[in-house]
Amino acid sequence: MGKNQEVFVKRHERGWAVTKPNAARASAVFDTQAEAVRRAREIAGGGPLHIQGRHGKFRKETQFD
Repeated sequence: MGKNQEVFVKRHERGWAVTKPNAARASAVFDTQAEAVRRAREIAGGGPLHIQGRHGKFRKETQFD
């Protein structure tokens, strides 16, 4: 996918959603947070990844390929 895109992993009514900033809908929804994070890393391509925890708080992860 693209390189250096900002991506979010957020809680969703059906599990965990992968979204881009200001997106109207999720790129994908997964049953587990781990699955969503794997997909988000692919989309981010080394860019910033914001992961929401079960209690709503975000942590930021930046990858360097």
